[in-house]
Amino acid sequence: MAMESSVSKAVRQGLLATTLGSIALVGTNVAVAEEANDDVERIAVTGSRIKQVDIETSSPVTVITAADIQLSGEATVADVLNNSSVNSFGSWRGMSGYGSGGAASSNVNMRGLGSNYTLVLLDGRRMPGTSSSSGAAADTSRIPMAIVDRIEILRDGASAVYGSDAVAGVINIITKKDYEGLNFTYDTEQPDVEGGELDRFTVTTGYTSDKGNITLTYEYYDSKAVYDRDIWKLNDPTYGDYSSFSSVPNGYYNTGEQNEDGKDIYAFYSNSDLCSQTDNVLDGTDGANDGRCFYSYGAVTKLFGDKTQNSILSNFNYEITDDIQFRGRASAAQSKTDSRYAGTPVSTNYPVMSADNQYNPVGEDMTLYMRSVQIGERDTRTEVNTIDFLGGFLGYVDIGNGLDWEVNAQHSVSTTNAFNYNLINDDIVQNLVDSGDYDIFNTSGMEYAAWDAMMADFYGQAAHTGLYQAEFTSTQIDGLVSTTLFDNGSFSLAGVVGAEYEMIEFIQKSDPQSASGKVSGGSGGDDVDADRDRTSVYMELQAALPFNLDINAALRYDEYDQSGDVGSRAASGKFDKVNPMVGLAWRPWEPLLLRASWGQSFRAPNMGEMFSTQALSFEDALDTKWCDANPGVDDNYCRPQQQHKTWIGGNPDLQPEEGESLTAGFVWNITDALAVEASYYDITLDNRIASQSVSRILKDEIDNGGSDLVVRDADGKIDVIYSFDQNMASLETSGFDFKASYALETGFGDFGLSGEMSYVNEFVSTTEPGAAGFDYAGLQGYPELKGNVNLNWAYNGFGAAWATYYTGPQDSGNEEYGVDYYADIPSYVKHNVQVSYAHNWNGKVTLGLNNVFDKEAPSQYDGFVGWRDVDTSLYDVLGRTVFFKIEQSF
Repeated sequence: MAMESSVSKAVRQGLLATTLGSIALVGTNVAVAEEANDDVERIAVTGSRIKQVDIETSSPVTVITAADIQLSGEATVADVLNNSSVNSFGSWRGMSGYGSGGAASSNVNMRGLGSNYTLVLLDGRRMPGTSSSSGAAADTSRIPMAIVDRIEILRDGASAVYGSDAVAGVINIITKKDYEGLNFTYDTEQPDVEGGELDRFTVTTGYTSDKGNITLTYEYYDSKAVYDRDIWKLNDPTYGDYSSFSSVPNGYYNTGEQNEDGKDIYAFYSNSDLCSQTDNVLDGTDGANDGRCFYSYGAVTKLFGDKTQNSILSNFNYEITDDIQFRGRASAAQSKTDSRYAGTPVSTNYPVMSADNQYNPVGEDMTLYMRSVQIGERDTRTEVNTIDFLGGFLGYVDIGNGLDWEVNAQHSVSTTNAFNYNLINDDIVQNLVDSGDYDIFNTSGMEYAAWDAMMADFYGQAAHTGLYQAEFTSTQIDGLVSTTLFDNGSFSLAGVVGAEYEMIEFIQKSDPQSASGKVSGGSGGDDVDADRDRTSVYMELQAALPFNLDINAALRYDEYDQSGDVGSRAASGKFDKVNPMVGLAWRPWEPLLLRASWGQSFRAPNMGEMFSTQALSFEDALDTKWCDANPGVDDNYCRPQQQHKTWIGGNPDLQPEEGESLTAGFVWNITDALAVEASYYDITLDNRIASQSVSRILKDEIDNGGSDLVVRDADGKIDVIYSFDQNMASLETSGFDFKASYALETGFGDFGLSGEMSYVNEFVSTTEPGAAGFDYAGLQGYPELKGNVNLNWAYNGFGAAWATYYTGPQDSGNEEYGVDYYADIPSYVKHNVQVSYAHNWNGKVTLGLNNVFDKEAPSQYDGFVGWRDVDTSLYDVLGRTVFFKIEQSF
């Protein structure tokens, strides 16, 4: 990751007046120098709409160049961003088992605040949002790697410049332009684990004339599934992730007896002979586990699904006159992801076998724990299609000190269709049990094949294909004007004013049966039908003062007007916010820049948070209350991975989150070859939107002697939990960023060394107003330290690189969380290496190894292993991976 050196002081002084009079094109907000004329260099910088003389400004920006991306050895933009140190707690990568298209998308999570708090731009414009985030977060995996010129990470809140969502910072992905020729690229990855193979083919072409240029890139991307069984230690004797929802049914009933404390005694029943003959079933009918047959769901599921993606992106511009230019961008992406979860547990509504059913083996009413494995696993095909069009005019008017202007229109549509196969209609299951036609416990002693065929027929009649559809549409019109307001040689003032109007529509729906709450295996019900209009006006000023002192200030007003259908009624609302920002940059001597910035931020609730109807989810948590009161009674239930039926939903009364951000630091170019940077950041959020975690709700139930959010069965176990979005208190995080780079030229090659490290000083969250904050920094999932070091060498077409990625140790947090099963996690170091050769026929070949030493990711649990017991957002679970890349240009 490269750190840019500043423009020399002499150029800075000589070009100040002219440069500040020009404006950064909103659609090309990049940190690259452009020639304004023979003498003047103008630089557009992410985080400001006014072109700068200095590449370094009052706001800290990390620049990851195309060369840095290639030397990282990572396969996608999402993977590159995940390794960035400011992505402190890792990012989401789509995994099986997540609805609303979440299994098919990736995002970025700056400062650990969440993907909704990081604004992702493509060439300075907002990227279309994903359906799984209600349009609030972009899918960073859909950008073709070959077209990326660099990635700029603004490590500062920027709501005053870009509006809502830029709370933690801004990711600006800059694409290549002015490309001429034809380039073919093919690369492949082969991990040590079974599956995970990746193949990608890219074609890039471009044409340039004296009037303009056009660039076109097409990319085909294909990655194979990785099964959970090939990652997790299913054969380890301490592995314990088995489910009572089994392909061999379990019955749970009241025995009619009581223990010495006067509590009713409950027991399980299952058919031991069927257990022993059925794949992926552990026979627990020896009495040690209350007669249950346990199903090993991790033996059949996919961790990462099969994914195929086709994407195309084009940039173009044309000079209409000497003072007017047309520019545009068009992109489209189509992806298909096939994910897999275990056969459906009939758990949304538990079926019951009555005591008088002819096939009831115990003569008592039984709650049935069933799983429809006989008709196959829960396979989901997720199809995501995205289109994005931008067109605009920009120009110059020779009035006063000269006016730069632009007018743009942008239209984006993202659609998601998910087909969920082999779900189960609960009502049909209950009717089939009540019919007395199905001997699900095989009390009649059928041959196994006959019983298995009968169960396939049973579930086949209740099978349901769930359909989820979503569409996010955004249409925006915007414009701005900038000029030099004043310039007397020693002092100048430049300014920009602009306005934006955006119309957003978001619809997501499930098929009526899934949304009714009568289908098991899906996540239907969180339907959204909403629209939103956003009106924004902004201004920005930058003053260049004597003694190399620059001051910039920005002010932005946003108004949101939204309405939606929340199921039982229509709801609407309006809110607005003014956000200021001020920054200071001082260069006391040429190599040293001191800087600081302060600003207010806000995040508008997305339309899912406001308008989604109630939906059913199944959340993991340990029921400490019941398990402590019933030690050893049901060890399978008393696991941290036990899933509990949880109703979630939106809240139309939500208000925007508000916050402040502060950064301060320095950049020191010690020599022409050596530069260092240090920055401090502090972010505060109030009125934060969240739903309480199930673990937190259960802890509050114990602390408060009960909770209206937890409903328990007659035996005391959890029946259902309620958790809805609300404005919940506050969050404060602070820390330090460090960067350094060094370049060395020798007779046997050029060497480059760069590194970055982020330290999280605090990550304090409160769950209700007035409550004491809880500091998560350094606890499991919240590493205090994250960083990377990159060493590269180049000589006569040969190249080599070694990239090292570090994630700091984490305390178990058992004492803080009130549990005893989390593990202390040691520091984690991964190494990627590669060698390359650029030959004389305008091509290049690269061979490398990611995770050279096959570093194993640490388990979250102490004393046992579990299914998905590694934080995949922080750690590599695929092991050592060979990659090969070939490029050829014409």
